[in-house]
Amino acid sequence: MKQIRSLFVLVSILLIAGTSYAFAQYGDNMQGNNMMNNSSMSSVGSSNNPTMMNEKNMSNGTMNGGNMSGGGWGGNNTMMNGGTRMASGSIDLSMASPVIGSPSAPVTIVEFGDYQCPECDSWFKNQEPAIKTNYIDTNKVKLYFVDFPWAGSDSVAAAEASYCAGDQGKYWVYHDYLYQNQEGIQTGWASTSNLKSYASTLGLDTNQFNSCLDSGKYSERIDHNKQVGISKGVAGTPAFFIIGSTGTMQEIMGPQPASVFSSVIDKINTQPVPEFGPIAALVLAIAIVSVIAVSAKTGIRLTPR
Repeated sequence: MKQIRSLFVLVSILLIAGTSYAFAQYGDNMQGNNMMNNSSMSSVGSSNNPTMMNEKNMSNGTMNGGNMSGGGWGGNNTMMNGGTRMASGSIDLSMASPVIGSPSAPVTIVEFGDYQCPECDSWFKNQEPAIKTNYIDTNKVKLYFVDFPWAGSDSVAAAEASYCAGDQGKYWVYHDYLYQNQEGIQTGWASTSNLKSYASTLGLDTNQFNSCLDSGKYSERIDHNKQVGISKGVAGTPAFFIIGSTGTMQEIMGPQPASVFSSVIDKINTQPVPEFGPIAALVLAIAIVSVIAVSAKTGIRLTPR
């Protein structure tokens, strides 16, 4: 009888502790999702649906004067100047770039960008090196690049060319070369002929590269990646999603300083202990009452005589 009592007490304690902890986590996740729902993409342009860009405007892929529809951050005050916000859901990386950094790194950065985007170029040259040195090279972070071409046909061609280079194991070499040699939007620097010339400069097999680019082999991949961005409410480039090992996600909008990334990465990589919220308290109370009721009915005492 004594063993039964001890077992009953142990099971009761595990039941109370387990359900309370589980619901505390649930409450914490729900709170994060509510933050996302309440603060998503306010003041993006003048759309009636501020959480998603108008797909018709996006598909054009060109700037109309100063109104950068699907373009960089800023631009005639029609886009947000950048910042951070909570995000939820998942991101389809099935057709994204090869990963840079350790595949087992606990934190993931997903960058949406355009090779002709001046803000993307600025972030690549001025901020990414610190992120690479402090986080990617130390196996704390891995990074994926997802194409979000908006600045014209050369942006699409450049994105396709990067994957043609990837066929020869030089995706990131070509990716970096494009940003290092970026010039004005639609000025010809990313024309098909120049993209082929860059492949030659980088020592690629030009016959294989040229055949790949001319065939449009990766056109559907680029379209897919842009749709992924649209589905996540991306409204300008660069846009970043920082994802922790537990799936917690936060978006950084615009070419923010490396210090902003460091703050988000460090925070998202240190998961807090779930708070004991009101739902957990209710479940705990129900569990206690249930244990007392069962004890009274069975005659099993929870305390020694």
